[in-house]
Amino acid sequence: ASSKTLGFLTGDESPVMMDAHCEAGFTVGLPFAAEGSYDFAASKGSLTGRVSQLGGRMVKHRLTPPPEEAYSLHRKLSGAFLACFKLKANVPCRDMFLSIWNAKQQQQQQQEEADTAS
Repeated sequence: ASSKTLGFLTGDESPVMMDAHCEAGFTVGLPFAAEGSYDFAASKGSLTGRVSQLGGRMVKHRLTPPPEEAYSLHRKLSGAFLACFKLKANVPCRDMFLSIWNAKQQQQQQQEEADTAS
């Protein structure tokens, strides 16, 4: 439902497209799911190969292009991943993500409290 709301899907996609879309999201999310540091050197072939394969399937079966805003985000994430592969980096992606997420949640909560108080 979120992918439809965000404009990635129309709701009329084939099962092939839905599977590829979901699997690509999970694959790209692997570094953020890993406890501790994610070893980009160890995952280079499997992560890049899988995303490339799924990307080809999505291009073939998609009914609508991704939202325009997603292109710059995808390019930045791809560039960051490629740099990490090249540097054979071990990065605490999950910890970094959760730190940013929690700070944003706290900021939103404080804003809601301030709005309620006024």
